Amino acid sequence: MRKISILFTLLLSFGISAQEVFVLQPVNIDPSDTQKFEMIEKTYATPMAQEAKEKGLIKDWYLMKKSWGGRATEKALYIWVHVYESIDQMSNAGNWWETKDKFGVAAAEIYDGVTRYPVGNFMYKTEKSYETDRAGKFVIFNWAAPSDMGKMISLADKISSSFKGNMKKSGMTSWGMATRVYPQGEEFDPLFFWDGYETRAQALAHLMNQGVLDVVKPEMFAELFKLIPNGFSNRVIMEAVTGTY
Repeated sequence: MRKISILFTLLLSFGISAQEVFVLQPVNIDPSDTQKFEMIEKTYATPMAQEAKEKGLIKDWYLMKKSWGGRATEKALYIWVHVYESIDQMSNAGNWWETKDKFGVAAAEIYDGVTRYPVGNFMYKTEKSYETDRAGKFVIFNWAAPSDMGKMISLADKISSSFKGNMKKSGMTSWGMATRVYPQGEEFDPLFFWDGYETRAQALAHLMNQGVLDVVKPEMFAELFKLIPNGFSNRVIMEAVTGTY
């Protein structure tokens, strides 16, 4: 259990570095295949990711799943999170997930029977983050397309600084802000935030502007919604499944 706690703590606090980048790789899975998919990820992908981390090929790797909510007809959403210390590390990581050498079976065969619908690969650069020594399991992923990127980043810096002292009381385990590196374009929101929590209930309270946000001044919220008048483009609660530690 200690390793799981360490995993969730690290997962919800990618850390901060002027060079750190991460890639979000969403994939939709048929609900009937989720149990097999998670078994494959825990049995094969996780030990290979841990080995890649120990070799210095990656900084960290995690698998998360959409925790709650949505339409009954939707497929199960998972997101692989690939974290790198730098673009150079990412460029030199290679195909560390190939299973043939380690397990004697090609990845294509291992995943046979699991219907996957890849969404794409989306790269971000960490701009700022807070981390704690407390374990967390749930993360709110937030995307935004502000009218003024510079003002939004400055405001987010002020808001996060104002609630930092309230994180422990509210169950918040981490917070982070990142800018999109690639792909870029009108259809891709340029700003991404994550909010880590110990429980789903605490994450839901955050979405209601409660908990850690109780201490944020009303004028800051007013300024925020001037920059994003239609609110965040998308907000999803994700739950940790497995990953490196």
